[in-house]
Amino acid sequence: MQFEELEQKTPVHTLAVQESDWALLTRAEALRLTTLFLVARRFEEKILQLDKLNLVHGPAHSSIGQEGAAAGCIAALPVDTLMNGTHRAHHQCIAKAVNALYDDGLDPSAAGLTLRMRQEIQGLMHEILGLKDGWTGGRGGSMHLRRADLGIMGTNAIVAGGIPIACGHAFAEKRRGSGKAMVTFFGDGAVHQGATHEAMNLAALYGLPMIFFLENNKYAVSMSVEQSTFETELLTRPQGHGIAAVKVDGMNPFAVWLATRWARDHIAREGRPAFILAEVYRYYHQSSSIPGSAFGYRTRDEENAWKARDPWLFLQRELPARGILDATELAAIDAAVNDAVDAAAASCVEGAGSSARIRAELWPAAATVDEHLASDMAEFDGVRYAEAEDYAAEDMEPLSYIAAIARTMGARMAEDEDIYVFGEDVANMGGGTVGATRGLTDRFAGRLINTPITENGFCGLATGAALSGLKPVVELMYSDFFLVAGDQLLNQAGKIRHLFNGTACVPLVLRTRIPGPEGYGSQHSMDPAGVFALFPGWRIVAPSNAFDYVGLMNSALRCKDPVLVIEPQQLHKRKTPVPRDLDYYIPIGRAKRVREGDQITLLTTLTMVDECCRLVDEAGVRADVIDLRTLSQRDIDYDTIGRSVMKTGRVAIVEQTTRGASLGALIADEIQRRYFDYLDQPVKRVTGRWAPPVVSQALERAALAGEADVRALIQDMLAESALSATPKGDARAARA
Repeated sequence: MQFEELEQKTPVHTLAVQESDWALLTRAEALRLTTLFLVARRFEEKILQLDKLNLVHGPAHSSIGQEGAAAGCIAALPVDTLMNGTHRAHHQCIAKAVNALYDDGLDPSAAGLTLRMRQEIQGLMHEILGLKDGWTGGRGGSMHLRRADLGIMGTNAIVAGGIPIACGHAFAEKRRGSGKAMVTFFGDGAVHQGATHEAMNLAALYGLPMIFFLENNKYAVSMSVEQSTFETELLTRPQGHGIAAVKVDGMNPFAVWLATRWARDHIAREGRPAFILAEVYRYYHQSSSIPGSAFGYRTRDEENAWKARDPWLFLQRELPARGILDATELAAIDAAVNDAVDAAAASCVEGAGSSARIRAELWPAAATVDEHLASDMAEFDGVRYAEAEDYAAEDMEPLSYIAAIARTMGARMAEDEDIYVFGEDVANMGGGTVGATRGLTDRFAGRLINTPITENGFCGLATGAALSGLKPVVELMYSDFFLVAGDQLLNQAGKIRHLFNGTACVPLVLRTRIPGPEGYGSQHSMDPAGVFALFPGWRIVAPSNAFDYVGLMNSALRCKDPVLVIEPQQLHKRKTPVPRDLDYYIPIGRAKRVREGDQITLLTTLTMVDECCRLVDEAGVRADVIDLRTLSQRDIDYDTIGRSVMKTGRVAIVEQTTRGASLGALIADEIQRRYFDYLDQPVKRVTGRWAPPVVSQALERAALAGEADVRALIQDMLAESALSATPKGDARAARA
């Protein structure tokens, strides 16, 4: 038996600074580097002081000790570089903000910081303190920081949550040919998250212009790297994904500056991402001014050894020794930075010591709490809304549901070059796994993106691309797979607009397929509406026929919010008359009455719309059958529902899905709150059983609601009401 060493094609390096390298650092670059470092250090020190006074609500994850790495990285990058980060990001964000405003001719040792720099320092401090004049109105606090006009695209409280999103920003910049790069900062704890590996795989696969910047501070809260992983050489991670990487002493800002110049050149030369591992140390515990040694997970000797390597000591020693900057100039920069930071604190705090408090007039008004949950829909001004009844028969043609999916996408992609389709196999097999992209691959080469089976990764990439102005359409092969991408879809895309106070939007369309009674089992058959409805940032549309699909998909693609489009496989082959001109919209938030009557009201959706119509027709029941079409809670058409309830006094919600996944309980609650006085009986519901559908055909049929359930419902409603043949519409109207 013979083994041969497997040769790795992706290089990893350790950077060692040579004396000759110092010739690359001009006086102007040294001024920039020192300024970025000091503004990060002094800002962090001030935040810790405010935290000690109990003026910081929530955590304030200090980066003191790590600022040299952030300053060295950002100082070496063009001012228009984009960045995001994780929960410990004050140092990165303040350095990036100042660098974005740093003119080439600026000399902070002589002129101090500019007015705009001082304003941004103040804005970030107000944001961390939760004040209305903060970057995003105080909603982000310490962990969620965004200033897009300065290239700060949003930091993230979920460890590794922002890394796939960074891929999306880089994807958008590459497709536009802007020349901009993206740098995503994260810590050693994030290395073990699946999102990190999915993101690295996608970045390498698509050749994205981005830098993965790992600040290895040795501890994830109190967990050391040695406690977290068997393979402690973290450079093996990017190497495994084909990303060239370098390890550098992060306590040496100049070394990080050199490493970042290498990464920048590598991206430009090779068209591939780069990875920098900077070894740093946070002087304090996770989110406090207390050292980690107080909690017993590290020693004072270890802390003191790292503090002896402090980046500020390094700069004060090395720059004057080489005649680049002298001690007087360094002190002048420090004084200018301190003045700006002190002024920022004074702008929001009054009193001193234990009597210090936030100025009352700076808090955001409580009445604004629900603002910017979703778009105001101004993007729909001037569009043409239509229903099937608006068209003459000769203007229509029969079209299947699945053909409507592909044809609508084709029409809109021809008009809007920012639309990209992401998903598994979407560009293969002549139209994906079910034909939803049939005819699009050749027409829109490069805009149908086959993704690996990494739902969290590519949904995050789509979120970032949407934040950068593209219009991503994500196809999930089966709806249950959204659970794999739950963080990126629900925690990220669904919350971003509100979290950042309307300064960001995520115009993303998520297409999800529900197989229905097709034998796919409990892990491929979930109706996602009930879960997505819990997140008010999401819109949800549920087309029950090809005509509605076209109009609702057009609206989804125009909407500035993330929109879930539910596509039942059971309807794929069903044909509906659709106009040859596909340029019409159906409003998000408008239901449609598809049968009219005065005895009962049936609220239904998707596959159960036709079923309800058929059964009330067969039974001769005078029923209002209402296709809800929109299922996001804040968009449900209660005006249409209310008019029907006032007329019939009897309402039921009919869903095919299982009891636990049902949205009906929320709708029933709202109806009873709004229209209780008009109800002659309790709101009723039809759903499947509690168990998810399994593969066995008999058990699958039992799990989902069907014809027998709707028949029983109608009989129950009529029997309970003991209806006469006399219409009660006039009485209802009088009561209204």
